[in-house]
Amino acid sequence: METAKQLAETTIGLDSEHSQVFDLGNSEPDLPNVLLIQGCLTDSPNPHSGVSYYGLPIRDSLATLVHPNEFLDGAITPNTTRGIGYYPTTWDWQNHPLALGLQREHAAGRLNFVGMILERISYDTHHGKEVIAHNTAQLAHGLGADAVLITWIGSGNAFIDLMLTIRACEKFGIQTVLVTYEYGGKDGVDSPPLYYVAEATAVVSTGSRDRWLELPPVQRVVGPYQEIRLLSYPGAPLSAANAALTLDARDMIIGGVDNWGGGAWTCKAH
Repeated sequence: METAKQLAETTIGLDSEHSQVFDLGNSEPDLPNVLLIQGCLTDSPNPHSGVSYYGLPIRDSLATLVHPNEFLDGAITPNTTRGIGYYPTTWDWQNHPLALGLQREHAAGRLNFVGMILERISYDTHHGKEVIAHNTAQLAHGLGADAVLITWIGSGNAFIDLMLTIRACEKFGIQTVLVTYEYGGKDGVDSPPLYYVAEATAVVSTGSRDRWLELPPVQRVVGPYQEIRLLSYPGAPLSAANAALTLDARDMIIGGVDNWGGGAWTCKAH
C-alpha cells in the first residue's frame, strides 16, 4: 500500500491528459431502468475473506446498493490472498467493464443506469441461498429495475445463489442477462455451467476457465532464481524459470479468467 501511495503521489499537481465524466443524472422516463448485480464470493470462515466495501467485509451482509462511481474510487477491494484467475484484483474492480459500459450507455441516452447491487453469494445452506436471492431481487424491484445484468466472482456452489437470483428477478418481471465464464472441461465438451434454472434464457459467455495454456520459453528471466516451483504443495518439482510451461487451466494465472467480459474475443458459429 505504501508503494501504491508513492506511485499515486507522482501525479500530484499534474493535469490529466484525458478525462471522462460519469454521472447518473438526467434519467429519461421512456428508457429502461437497468441494474448491475455483482455476486461476490466470500469463502472460508475468515471474516476478512473475499470482498470488502470501504474496508468492511460483506460476508454477513444482505444485498447492498452502491453507486457505480464508488467502484472507480476504490471502495470495493478484494481481501483474498488466493492466486486464482477468477479472483479479480483491485484494478479489475476499479475498471469493472460492465459498470463502465452501462455508465457510457447511460451517458449516450440509451438506458437509465440506476446503480449496482453487491450480493454476497455462496451461502452454506439452501435456505440462505433462497433468502439472498429474494432479498436481491426485491431490492432491484424496489428500485424500479426493468432489466438487470448479473455477474459474479467465484466457483462451486456460489453459482446456485446466482441462478436462484435470476429466477427471483424474473418472478418480479425483471428481465435478466447473465454474464459468466464457462467450465466445459479441457476439450470444451463437458457441461458449461454447474447449475441452471429454466428462467436463465439470456446468457453471455466470457470464455472457458478450464482450457489449458501453452506458454513459450522466455529469453530473459528477471529475479533471483533460475528454478521455480510452480505448485505450492510440499515436494512439488522445480522447473527452469525460462522453460516453456503448460498450465492445466486458465484459472492458474492471475487474469486468466475473464469474469466480466473485459476482453475483446468473440465467437461465431459456422
